[in-house]
Amino acid sequence: MTMEEHLDDDIYSDLLRVHEGSAWMYFKSKSLCEIKLYEALKAQNVICYLPLIKKTTEYQHRIYTRMVPMFGGGYVFASIVRHGFDLTRINRNLLKVFYLNDYDSASLLKDLRTVRKYEILAQTHKVEVMTNLQINDPVVITKGYLKGEVAQIKRFKNHETVVVQLAAIPVVMTVELPVDFVNRKDFCL
Repeated sequence: MTMEEHLDDDIYSDLLRVHEGSAWMYFKSKSLCEIKLYEALKAQNVICYLPLIKKTTEYQHRIYTRMVPMFGGGYVFASIVRHGFDLTRINRNLLKVFYLNDYDSASLLKDLRTVRKYEILAQTHKVEVMTNLQINDPVVITKGYLKGEVAQIKRFKNHETVVVQLAAIPVVMTVELPVDFVNRKDFCL
């Protein structure tokens, strides 16, 4: 680990702790607005954390590397008092604020420390976020036009897309969906 990486890790270990008079909670941003929401919170001196991973893409024989949010769902984590920010200054990028009780806040902080370790590992190694889904698992579609439909996983196209076969239709019909659009059937309410 270089001196710069060690310094960066010290900054995050100081960040990811219990801050007096505040609790950890999370914000859900609008689609592709995580970084804007993070910057808007930082501009208000809010203690916040946005886990990033390096993504390398090849387009027409050119390789592009950029830092992208680790969680595609638009999550930004912050340690603040319940009304310790100006909502009007972040409203353009915000979908919802999730306030947590003390127990859930402590649990989130513990999880964020694990996420930080994963983030550090992702800087030097190729890593992917894997779901608990496997081929042939029955799933319920939870978002989009097919919400509520039962399906079966046929294959994973990449780490963000799954191909499912719908169960309600008597012919073989497969659909490509984002992984976060499906949940295992036994975990659904």
